[in-house]
Amino acid sequence: MQVKWLKGTDDLTDAYNIRFKVFVEEQNVPSDLEIDDVDGIAHHIVVYQDGIPVGTGRVFEQDGRYYLGRIAVLKEYRKQHIGSLIVRLLLQKAFEWGAQEVHIHAQTSAVNFYKKLGFIPYGEPYDEAGIEHISMVVYKGTHEKENKI
Repeated sequence: MQVKWLKGTDDLTDAYNIRFKVFVEEQNVPSDLEIDDVDGIAHHIVVYQDGIPVGTGRVFEQDGRYYLGRIAVLKEYRKQHIGSLIVRLLLQKAFEWGAQEVHIHAQTSAVNFYKKLGFIPYGEPYDEAGIEHISMVVYKGTHEKENKI
């Protein structure tokens, strides 16, 4: 497995291809919502298996808060811990930047996945792109103890 970090100004074709397959084709998110202004300010990660891009995600700071987002793994590569690797590496980057807490807008179907990585849900569920989401947060100290980052 190979991990590649990209800035928003880099060629994001591999990340976009994964996101479109997962979010647009699989989950029916409108294609015009998939690429946004955040892509230009975020740091992106792409995971490759045997040279094939199989997973991606992004981390960014906005208004003093740190966020993860657009975490996606191609269907045929799920259940191989690629998603948790992506989240851990994105969190590590945010904590290196000085974050004390990191937020995510999680699909409610993925809440247990994020809980295992130290995230705590807060607030009420809401609709984002036609999919139910909930806000979640992980705190630096808690995450480091649980996941040894």
